[in-house]
Amino acid sequence: MLMRYIKLGKSDLKVSVIGLGTGQFGSRAWGYGIRYGDREIISVIQHAMDMGINVFDTAETYGYGKAESLLGEALKDYDRDDFVIITKVAPWNLRYEDVIKACMRSLKRLNVKEIDLYLIHYPNLLIPFKETFRAMERLVKEGKVRYIGVSNFNARLIRKAEETLSSLEIIANEIEYNILSKRAEKETIPYCLEKRIAIIAYSPLAGGILTGRYTSNNPPRDRARAFNFLAHKHILKRAQPLLKTIKEIAEKRGASISQIALSWIVSRPLHMAIPAALSIKEIKENAKAGDIILLKNEIEEINKVAIALNDLTYAFDHYIIRPISWTKEALKVCLSNNNYKE
Repeated sequence: MLMRYIKLGKSDLKVSVIGLGTGQFGSRAWGYGIRYGDREIISVIQHAMDMGINVFDTAETYGYGKAESLLGEALKDYDRDDFVIITKVAPWNLRYEDVIKACMRSLKRLNVKEIDLYLIHYPNLLIPFKETFRAMERLVKEGKVRYIGVSNFNARLIRKAEETLSSLEIIANEIEYNILSKRAEKETIPYCLEKRIAIIAYSPLAGGILTGRYTSNNPPRDRARAFNFLAHKHILKRAQPLLKTIKEIAEKRGASISQIALSWIVSRPLHMAIPAALSIKEIKENAKAGDIILLKNEIEEINKVAIALNDLTYAFDHYIIRPISWTKEALKVCLSNNNYKE
């Protein structure tokens, strides 16, 4: 197996096309403290390094800071130049001083002197972008952060953010993107590619749906996956022809369904994926996708079958899920529960 590496957008960061997403680390909803603990997570992180994965995506919100702490512990004995850390500031911490404080807490938990890429986790339209990005620019100037980026921003919001920057550029946009969730292809991804802003795809396996392990008769049972609208039995049933097509390509390639689903993303310029993994088996399987480049006709074959399903999932996501965003009421709840560990 030979992992592929790319330069992340306009930066000089050399990253593996497959990274490790840590959103499940430290979360009881995903079994932390029940099915797995610190030792298992640290082992997964270190095996990722062994498999050529050198980029780790985390956030101050993941496990209330526990994910960052586990990364810091797992990577403490590695040469700092051998790995890339991406972390994110929460949308309720986007006031100038709050950004600075959040970054300092993340640095402490991660046990590093500099964060390679610092992202705004979600846009908060109640706080001026100018205030937030002024803090981000200060962090870069002081050597606390190397590059800045955004997450869950559409093209319009990226443009708005760019207008506030005086000396820096946005180098990456982390978005939900997979074969079943392609709404970003309409405007966001084309704009990012035009500006050479890297696409970091989270949930690249659609919450496990694109592993092929679930069907309408065998939906996800665990609490966290049960809230994934793609896991609804109606959508799972509609997804079977797509999974069949991916499986056929996988068999010809000597690969798994999940590896083809990941390759569908990382075969494109300026794209990388950050699938989660809670076991060494999962991290090894994900890493192998970094050695697969799909042909144009294979991508077209997958897209052709996915079109009908994309219409269904886009409508559900756009009109039901997305309107529940960072309203004043939601922010009040988050602020009242802001108990991140130092």
